[in-house]
Amino acid sequence: MVLSGCEKAPPPPASPVPQRIVALAPNLTETLFALGLGDKVVGVGDYSTWPPEAAKKPRLGGLFDANLERIVSLKPDLAVLLPSEKDLAAKLRPLGIDSIIVPNETLADVERSFTVVAERCGVPEAGERLAAEWRAGLAPNPLPNRPKVLISAGRGEGRLADLLVAGPDTFYQELLDRLGAVNVFADAPVRYPKVSLEEVVARAPDVILELRSEAISPETARQLVTDWNQLGGVPAVRGKRVHVIGGDYTVIPGPRLPRLYAEMRAALTPLAPLSHRTPARPGEGGTYLRVGWGRPSPGGRECDGRGDGGEGP
Repeated sequence: MVLSGCEKAPPPPASPVPQRIVALAPNLTETLFALGLGDKVVGVGDYSTWPPEAAKKPRLGGLFDANLERIVSLKPDLAVLLPSEKDLAAKLRPLGIDSIIVPNETLADVERSFTVVAERCGVPEAGERLAAEWRAGLAPNPLPNRPKVLISAGRGEGRLADLLVAGPDTFYQELLDRLGAVNVFADAPVRYPKVSLEEVVARAPDVILELRSEAISPETARQLVTDWNQLGGVPAVRGKRVHVIGGDYTVIPGPRLPRLYAEMRAALTPLAPLSHRTPARPGEGGTYLRVGWGRPSPGGRECDGRGDGGEGP
């Protein structure tokens, strides 16, 4: 039989649903578990600690020092990777290990990752459900006063030197946009610039948000706030509006970002009532300290600290 030249070729066969998955980036590991795929995850990166079940999985190295031999020994049929791990994907391909590359630079990237990973892993409904919950948790909720905000993304304890701040084209910038706040370093030439104290004074932020990648005690959080007292002329310091939020969810652009979003809004809301959160998920640490709007302490300084494992999204 002669086939007509206009007949379409049959579509390529669908990739089989993976049964053994590896991921090195913490946000992608969290996404897999949030999609209900934790039982299929056979290995994770060295810095993947959430959920607690992920911490029990075999360790495969970091984003830039992946242990190829260890990965291959686990016999995965899919690797979920970031764009920075394209070289690893190229090494896995001739070994018969498929990969998907999932960007995570923007909020749109993160949301899209839920459905892309879910579709490839055979659970598209879970992906749509997670994306819908995430969108609801990050719905724009502008503040009426449009505060000018500095986000401290990294510095040493006890000093303000080597201060790293969130600049443009970061998910922190997008969160501030949704809150109707102004990032005082939105015009920086790079995404995470290192800035001088003179620049901080010149930008005159109304609020300073200090983000820490680890859960910290209220005492440590108060010391971090005290470090800023050397900039007493800055409105945020003068008005006692320096806030510390501590926990790994503050630096991971993944399913738990709505928690950070909610805590950022609470910190940026003047005169908002303080509330104590009770742990809903054992093992998830967090610290949220607000200075300036709490009850007066015996010494007359208004402050209130919360060091707990609060509710996560």
